[in-house]
Amino acid sequence: MAEEFDIVLPHDDQTERAVLGALFLDPSAADVVLNILKPEDFYNQKHRIIYEAILQMIEEGKELEPLVLINHLDLKGKLDLVGGRSYIALIGNDAAPPNIIETLAHQLKEKAIARNLIIVAKNIIEKSKKSRDINQLIEEAETEIFKLNEDRTVTQYYEIKDVIKETLKIINELSKKETLITGIPSGFYDIDRLTTGFHPGDLVIIAARPAMGKTSFALSILHNISVIEKRPAAFFSLEMSKEQIAMRLLSLETRIRLKDIRSGFLGEDKLAKLTEKAAEISKSPLFVDDTASISILDLRAKARRLKREKDIQLIVVDYLQLMRSHRRTENRQQEVAEISRGLKALAKELNIPVISLAQLSRQAEMRADKRPQLADLRESGCLTGDTLVIDANTGQLKPIKELVGKQFYTLSLDKDYKLKKSFVSKVFYSGKKKVFLLKTKTGREIKASANHPFLKIDGWYRLDQLKIGDKIAVPRFINTRSVNKLTDEEIILLAHLIGDGCILPKQPYTSSDMENIKIVTETAKKLFGINPRIVKQKNWYHLYLPSPYKLSRDKKHPITKWFEKLGIKRVRSYEKEIPSAVFSTSREKIAMFLRHLWATDGSIYLNRKTKNVSIYYSTTSKKLSLQIQHLLLKLGIISFIKQSRKGKYRINYNIYIYGKENQLKFLENIGSHGSRGKEISYIIDILKNKKENPNIDTVPKEIWHQKIRKLKETADISWRTFAKKLEMSYCGSSLFKNSVSRSRLLKIAQILNAVELYRLATSDILWDEIVSIQEIGVEDVYDMTVEHTHNFVANDIVVHNSIEQDADLVMFIHRPEYYKKNPTPEEEGLAEIIIAKQRNGPTGVINLAFIKEITRFENLAKSTTPHIEEKSEEPHVTIEEEFGENLDLLNEEDIAEL
Repeated sequence: MAEEFDIVLPHDDQTERAVLGALFLDPSAADVVLNILKPEDFYNQKHRIIYEAILQMIEEGKELEPLVLINHLDLKGKLDLVGGRSYIALIGNDAAPPNIIETLAHQLKEKAIARNLIIVAKNIIEKSKKSRDINQLIEEAETEIFKLNEDRTVTQYYEIKDVIKETLKIINELSKKETLITGIPSGFYDIDRLTTGFHPGDLVIIAARPAMGKTSFALSILHNISVIEKRPAAFFSLEMSKEQIAMRLLSLETRIRLKDIRSGFLGEDKLAKLTEKAAEISKSPLFVDDTASISILDLRAKARRLKREKDIQLIVVDYLQLMRSHRRTENRQQEVAEISRGLKALAKELNIPVISLAQLSRQAEMRADKRPQLADLRESGCLTGDTLVIDANTGQLKPIKELVGKQFYTLSLDKDYKLKKSFVSKVFYSGKKKVFLLKTKTGREIKASANHPFLKIDGWYRLDQLKIGDKIAVPRFINTRSVNKLTDEEIILLAHLIGDGCILPKQPYTSSDMENIKIVTETAKKLFGINPRIVKQKNWYHLYLPSPYKLSRDKKHPITKWFEKLGIKRVRSYEKEIPSAVFSTSREKIAMFLRHLWATDGSIYLNRKTKNVSIYYSTTSKKLSLQIQHLLLKLGIISFIKQSRKGKYRINYNIYIYGKENQLKFLENIGSHGSRGKEISYIIDILKNKKENPNIDTVPKEIWHQKIRKLKETADISWRTFAKKLEMSYCGSSLFKNSVSRSRLLKIAQILNAVELYRLATSDILWDEIVSIQEIGVEDVYDMTVEHTHNFVANDIVVHNSIEQDADLVMFIHRPEYYKKNPTPEEEGLAEIIIAKQRNGPTGVINLAFIKEITRFENLAKSTTPHIEEKSEEPHVTIEEEFGENLDLLNEEDIAEL
């Protein structure tokens, strides 16, 4: 069968060239093409590289011109890969006219989907020959086909009048209802008023500490929905047997104590009542599955069948942490996160609400106020408010606490280990929590709760599972849009004033380099009309920058006004920082800024005897050192922050550039203005002739056992054969003692034909070693929701977001009497249902009664006609009654009147 797929996959080189060429002919066509095609939709590898380059150019605000593209590809070292200048010219000649560009783009998309369909089919056939788990195989096949179907969807825009008409139809259907409950009612009136019921596609988390009554609450809801309202529902119980569930249902329905039912000592009257109610419950469309430790794969298969055969309208899972993933994962955090996402996907697929019970951590019981918070969810990690998050659309770094309630794009790690722009749908406060300070070898730091996950080579690990020496993922390259238009003169003057200039009032710019004095003189004059005054002192020059006009209370120095505009505070050297505007500039401007900053307190030194090169920048400002490290990342340069101290002086933070590759990148793209830059050409020649020691940017040695060994066994080759193919001598187990360079891993990926290894070899990740973890106390903490990827870059470290963010509704159960020796009469039998999160509605606290003997939750104040409170006092008229058959004929004027 495999031979049937040895065919040329569907593609059209000429159409691919026509689409690319059209982008140069009419740059506005990019708005159409970008909405339809991804780089992988191009079959020809040359065209894929060119399209990726075009996307980067658009992000950086560059003109879509062939010459600009050529320069861009040349700078990236990819011009030869696409056939050079002549091939770019050929593409320009093949450009399609603008009026057919959309049609051609759709044709390419269809061919890409057809290719992927063939590949998926081939993979299914190959896996079918080896797979022992047919259910998993079907699940994977369904998932792959579903992804292809999703890829067909192209984002469209709609005229608001059409949206309004459709919305009015929806409202009309809702207006026919007798209540405001638009979802499935829980049977608890106040909860239904706040949530409007459980809605299709929603994942609902009901969480509590043990003994709070999670299962009882879930069964009370199921009793209201299935036994009373006769709606089909399914209960997957991983903790209790089906007989135990039946006993609880009988107890809460008959109001006979659960203890009596379990014992079997029942009087004649109770036995008769039990028999009568048992007959009623038996008629209920409730389906129970008590498979212990069920996997998300099995649950989805069973749920699909129940939906198809019984049309279930709701699923309850008891409980989340007892489930297991169908995939093999290396840690529990990763597994529970996958289960949570699987439950959310199931809710969307079946278009029904899925309720999952969850166990809370002991965090709540450590506080004076025992009421649960979002941070108490066991897999919910948190970061302190000063943690810096990247705004991918501006390049700025912002404290997470300042982003609460906002939506934006940030950088996130995708499955292919590439950093991409991802949507942040929510940033939220998570309460107070004990936090730890984690430091890495490169000098990065982050404060996080014990359960916040970080990425190792084999998956996500909570902070309290990490140890010194472990290697975690951090970005090795940061790519964001440039939006700020600082001039060259502003960039240059800013760098020198932050470096050698004291930004306190009436203090001079000081340098021993006359070229620095000259450039500051020129830029200050050009920008502000200042005529600087130079004062020589021994080997130093002081440059004073007087105002070109008379100052008064209402008339500030032009540099002061400039500083205020940029948000620069007049602080001492150990508090200096780079203004946010610099982070929003292009990479060329960032390189210019660093070139002039290095001319102040930087060093580029060649030891002529050993030929060793030393490149570093020194500052007493910790924040400035971290900012410089981040700016270097924007140019793909890895740096290390080292601390030093002389006597009683302040700590110096030195940003070092190590390794041949990084030093060459620095010298060729940044360098230094003035005397420090004079020997750069000579140093570059020295470095190019040196042998690279790839011990900085390597992949952890764990990859040998966790990935390479398994792939080698699948390929059915011996270690000796493997070593031979790798062109190295066989060295037994010593091979596994060392980390793997990227170049060697790339070679291994080719030998084993392993996509996963190729992705790791070409990833955007640096595996940074943990050097310390220390507890620092209790602080306010925050987290955020990142769609699809569920991770983000914080303080230049890759971190996971909280598991509860898959949930649309989070409810906690709190019973005050449980924590008190002598509860008040009001607290006895009281249960607080805390709605802590609701994606589409308000939060709040609902009080219910909990009858311990029959494990039943009830409304505190029963209403014989609960729906009456939901009705409007005005006469109930539907939109359809108002407009009749003319609902579809509403025009703009009608809509405006509405």
